[in-house]
Amino acid sequence: MGHIAALALVLSSALLVLTSLLAPYVVSKTGVLIAGGVSLAAGIIAWWVPWDRMGRWSVLVMIPIAFVAVDLTYVFAARNAFTYSVAFVLIFALVGLGLPQWTAVRLAPLLVAAYVVPLVVLPGRLSDIGLGSAVFVLPVCILLGEAIAWGMHRYALAEQEIADGVASVHLLFEQAPIGISKLGLDGRLLEVNQAYGEILGYAPSDLVGRLMRDFTHPDDQDENQALIARLLSGELDRFNFEKRCLHADGHIVWVSVNGSIARNPSGAPLFMIGQIEDITEARALRDQLALTAVTDPLTGLPNRMVFMEHLGRALEQAESNGRHVALLFLDIDRFKLVNDGIGHDAGDRLLVHVGHRLQGAIRHGDFLARFGGDEFTLFCEVTDEDDVVEIVGRLRRTMARPVTEVDFEQFVSLSIGIAVSTSQSMLPSMLLRGADIAMYQAKRAGPGRSMVFDHDHGDDVGRNLRTSNDLHRAIQESQLVLHYQPFVDIDRRRLLGTEALVRWQHPTRGLLPPSEFIDLAEECGMMGELGSWVLREACRQGAAWASTRDASEVRIEVPPMSVNISPKQLADPGFVDLVAMVLDETGFPAERLWLEITEGALLADPMVAIAVMGSIRELGVHLAIDDFGTGYSSLSYLKRMPVEALKIDRSFVEHIETAEEDQAIVESIVALGRALGIEVVAEGIEHPGQAIELAARGCRLAQGFLYGRPIDPTAIGPQLPRSISGWDASGQLTPV
Repeated sequence: MGHIAALALVLSSALLVLTSLLAPYVVSKTGVLIAGGVSLAAGIIAWWVPWDRMGRWSVLVMIPIAFVAVDLTYVFAARNAFTYSVAFVLIFALVGLGLPQWTAVRLAPLLVAAYVVPLVVLPGRLSDIGLGSAVFVLPVCILLGEAIAWGMHRYALAEQEIADGVASVHLLFEQAPIGISKLGLDGRLLEVNQAYGEILGYAPSDLVGRLMRDFTHPDDQDENQALIARLLSGELDRFNFEKRCLHADGHIVWVSVNGSIARNPSGAPLFMIGQIEDITEARALRDQLALTAVTDPLTGLPNRMVFMEHLGRALEQAESNGRHVALLFLDIDRFKLVNDGIGHDAGDRLLVHVGHRLQGAIRHGDFLARFGGDEFTLFCEVTDEDDVVEIVGRLRRTMARPVTEVDFEQFVSLSIGIAVSTSQSMLPSMLLRGADIAMYQAKRAGPGRSMVFDHDHGDDVGRNLRTSNDLHRAIQESQLVLHYQPFVDIDRRRLLGTEALVRWQHPTRGLLPPSEFIDLAEECGMMGELGSWVLREACRQGAAWASTRDASEVRIEVPPMSVNISPKQLADPGFVDLVAMVLDETGFPAERLWLEITEGALLADPMVAIAVMGSIRELGVHLAIDDFGTGYSSLSYLKRMPVEALKIDRSFVEHIETAEEDQAIVESIVALGRALGIEVVAEGIEHPGQAIELAARGCRLAQGFLYGRPIDPTAIGPQLPRSISGWDASGQLTPV
């Protein structure tokens, strides 16, 4: 504004001098020339004043100069009333442009003096315009100056807001935790933020001007370019995919890429916007979990779930081409002696050696898996019994040499049970059960034996347990009972809830665990009836405990009740209605009930399972995935399932004190649960060391014999204990 005022003074002074020379009625040409020359000189001097180093108020020095110039012009020139008045108006317009509000008001006394004095002191009559003009001109000057100053103030505020907005956007761009880039239509980087450079290992300035494909792994460039082409053509509004980028130091970085495009109002593309996020660690964890879901972490062989799936397909194929499938159930003899005598580490190493040897002995097309513990399973397609004999011989020969380690040497023998498929035994579970029975027959005959399952006769005990009439009678005659096991907070050893576990009080064989009859119930189609009884009895018992607490004026709610649900129950269209009816009949609160579903139950039809689970959650009932880690459930389905807890399978807890693989798996599952907002519970804790290892890896909820064995509700009493001290190591209650 100082330069503007100086320029205005120079121009007006030059114009004054010019008009004084040309105008015929100038009062005093000499006076005008002197006044104009002085003003011109003042304007030139003012132009060279360093206004940018001076305060804005310094411009005020120009105001008196301007007033004097105007007055002298009026006195010595033609005394044109219009130019005189307009000059003051223009001066105050400049005041409004360059100075804050209320400056014009503060200059009002100087304005009055500058305007009135020439009109009063001129010789003769007052003036052509007269003093009365001050009544109109002076308010106009002040109001105009203030109006322009107000407008400039608003303009400055708007300009500041725009500048702040631009700075904020730039700050967000630079400080964003994910990499953001602006790319030309040719894929050239025009602008990148700090995070983008850090992900690729470059300074942002080093990336500008380079093509994005220069940093893309060669194997991913075609897919990347295809997506960009679809984006530019308008086929896609945006895209998201994962690709590999090349880091500055040469290693590969996995990134999640989001791409979009900016277009002008007519729809023509202007530039592309890319966002990348480093997912290298997340992808490694995902791959590790995916591998863990389908393989045994100790031996690297397929796990039980994968084995059963492939067995089912092999049986279908064998049936169609008229061949047979032989299933071999392999158990290491005297393996417990290795664990007890040398240690679990040595036992684990022995299992690895056995797995590798067996893998090297099988034929192409045969399928070997670790079934669990010291048991391996193998199925192969055969034409007759001679093929089976040849396979068994090959397995025995490969185990003839001792397994030698630094701290032990062990001769390994195998008890082998064999079941060959027939037209009546094409179900995987039936074939597995037959091989299992034959293996136990082989063990009873002595170490290193093999037996073939007789489908016509089989094992007497196996046949007796596998009769549906016995189990049906057990349900009708109330031979089934529920035992309850606590799950706790590891740190505070606080009782968090109980799990209902079914037992069969067999009239001749005594108390049988679920492993003796659950598979039979599944196979005979009785799982629905058995599961309904367990659910109703568990809710009835929970309601009874709650009622007793209320009567005793115990204000703490009864802990949650957990009930296991079978795959067939989950697939039953009426299951959700059954749960609602049981809750209504027993009066047990829905929010206190947890249903545990095995990981394998979710695999048959995940979309149906998700829908059923959603309906269960709408009732207020909570859901948990049991035996997590032993199946191979898709993580993409897991994040869509309305589950609130994952129960780590006991196989990962058993050796967690010594097995680094199990420790890594537990850490991965805990991290997965934390990322999805899901609680993680560990099963099968028997030793304090296991609890310490689990707590160190972030798992705070646990269940196992260390805290209490499953016990009969009559031993618990009418009122559920409020502390884990209610269970001791033998499963009996102690006073609370």
